[in-house]
Amino acid sequence: MKLLPLLIFWCLWFLNFSTRTTFSPLLPLIEDNLSISHGAVGGLFTSYGVGYALALVVAGRFVSSWGYKRVVVLGFVGMGLVLLCFQWAESYLVLHALFLTLGFASGTYMPSILSIITETYDQRHWGKAIGIHDSAASLSIFSAPILITLGLQLLPWRRLLLFLGLPCLVFPIFFWKVSREPLQDHSRQGVRYIDLFRRRGTWIMALLWMVSAASNLGVYSILPLYLIKERGMDFALANTLFGVSRVGGISVSILTGFLTDRYGYRRMLKWSILTTGLSTVLLALSSNLTQILISLILQATFSLAFFPAGLAAISKLTPFSERSAVLGMTLALGVVLGTGGAPFILGLVADRFSFQVGIFWLGVLTTLSALAVKFLKDAPTPPLDKPTSIY
Repeated sequence: MKLLPLLIFWCLWFLNFSTRTTFSPLLPLIEDNLSISHGAVGGLFTSYGVGYALALVVAGRFVSSWGYKRVVVLGFVGMGLVLLCFQWAESYLVLHALFLTLGFASGTYMPSILSIITETYDQRHWGKAIGIHDSAASLSIFSAPILITLGLQLLPWRRLLLFLGLPCLVFPIFFWKVSREPLQDHSRQGVRYIDLFRRRGTWIMALLWMVSAASNLGVYSILPLYLIKERGMDFALANTLFGVSRVGGISVSILTGFLTDRYGYRRMLKWSILTTGLSTVLLALSSNLTQILISLILQATFSLAFFPAGLAAISKLTPFSERSAVLGMTLALGVVLGTGGAPFILGLVADRFSFQVGIFWLGVLTTLSALAVKFLKDAPTPPLDKPTSIY
């Protein structure tokens, strides 16, 4: 396996994913500064999710004709500029607009980079390559709360965003030098979304992605609010526990990639969803500091296992010519209803009842969704020595 390109892709994914994880520890500050409710501040992530989903649908359909490298670079330039604009954002509506635009810019990355990864590496290494690449998200989830807590001792939260925005403007230069444009697959231009919507596998993967994203990033987004506002923890203690509990997830993505290659995506999907759901229920039922910390570690670790297996599953479930379009549509539905919708819904439930109630029932729904895995069916795949386009 070629390591230098994978390292560059890993760094790109870390920066891209950090546009989501950076804001979760800041939600209590944003809520207090604007004097808004839990549901209102959670709605900012809904705007992010809508923008991200729109980018996935558009990029997943047309990235082949636009150029994979060009889409990645333009997306990062957009992220950098939006993060700079946060320096002057003072109103709730302006924040919604920036979150929407930031989501759109960051959503162009995944359909583009996975095209490059699955062309660069042989099919038998897809699980490992995707798993290593996805570990950047795990590190971002672990490091963001800790870095934000330390950074707030020195700078206002808007200034901290500069440390993320400026690298987004610079790093694409290195990507352009080391990456190669994947071969164009003009047959993909004939893919119709109406055909994809008619397939059971598309909806099953969208459901699984939705509940997994809700239990992972959805819960992640509101955890600082839950720990500080509902559990009464100090800001620094809550974000420190929040970050430390994510340390186990750094190795999970890589391990899941290897296990997916060895045991198959179905088994890994089933067990990752089951453990995610049960650990989410445990998080809701935890009553003291020790139980909360243990449940945070378990939930953070298990909830990350789905995504490498899910990406590998899409590669096996869809014909070569449709993979990018299916990826864009599946992730779009998952992001809107999971990553973006879950914080808003959990916030509304907290305003009416508590975060604990919302987290509990989300865990139950996630656990039950594992039953859908048995209905997945592989797509017929022509014999290929090496994949020539995206996953």
